[in-house]
Amino acid sequence: MQNNQRQFYIFDLELAARKVGATIPVMSDIVPVLQHMKNTGRRYVLRANTATMLIGDISVHAGLQYIVLLLRLSDKTTPNSVYSDPAAGQFNEHLKAGDVGADFGCHVLVSTAPEQGLPNLYTCAIERVPGLPFELVRRFLSKLLNFEYHDNATFFTYPHPAGGIDANNQPRMDRCCPHVELRGRPSDTLINDINAGRITSISLIKSEPVTPIAGAPYLTKTESELKLGIDHNNLPANIWGSLSQAFRQNAQTYNAAQVKYKVPNSTRVVTVEIDTATGAPLTEMYIRSFELTNIFPFLAQSAMQIVPHLRDLAVPEFLVNRTI
Repeated sequence: MQNNQRQFYIFDLELAARKVGATIPVMSDIVPVLQHMKNTGRRYVLRANTATMLIGDISVHAGLQYIVLLLRLSDKTTPNSVYSDPAAGQFNEHLKAGDVGADFGCHVLVSTAPEQGLPNLYTCAIERVPGLPFELVRRFLSKLLNFEYHDNATFFTYPHPAGGIDANNQPRMDRCCPHVELRGRPSDTLINDINAGRITSISLIKSEPVTPIAGAPYLTKTESELKLGIDHNNLPANIWGSLSQAFRQNAQTYNAAQVKYKVPNSTRVVTVEIDTATGAPLTEMYIRSFELTNIFPFLAQSAMQIVPHLRDLAVPEFLVNRTI
């Protein structure tokens, strides 16, 4: 990661609930929770108390319907930072002590308006920061909702799906803690390459209960692979769309698919894993992204507040990637 460049990856952020019949909150219900967590300095301690996450800063843009978050991770397990000037013979190691950890700052842009026809789905752009993986961003956002659910007995309530009234002759209410799902959007390059390239193999992959293999106690069965045959003389024009539909129809049995194809006008063969239920690529390099270059003033590894000139460069690219 260079100090004058940043890359943002585009995700579909879904607000979801595991309870059948639960009412899903909208993003406008979530924003005050995030503001409260930032204002109170609520921390998420993880990795056996060796790392801490918090919201370093938040800004809400009601007119254009999006928010910007600065998420910070302090990690005590990272190596000490070292700065040197070989020509001058300088070598400076900055020692960590106590609860001090290396700080990583990650800007996250989230639409507060859902995608057209998809009431629980919101466009989200996440700054790629080595040391702060996307899955950790998802876990942290879900954890903040969990904090609010346990702290505030009146939040995330909705009329009970079965109806009825309570002891106070009021409509019976129910509660459910929502959570955040993140799914990377397939990059245009991936879709175009699959449509224009030559598919060499397709497999459907199913997770299996972990069971030992007879005769080899150190081996266990974890997943099964179903290889599919391909009729290259009968392929549709939009192979990606057809594959995505076929994968979804088999998603209850097979949780992932693996597609191997030859890149058009190249000898390179690529293998990509895809979530069958959503069509989201499971490999970072195939997720849609945009890159910002020639950023000045230069950027540090983290920041105390949202970096205005980075935000101003990222927002127009972010807005292009949503349909509200």
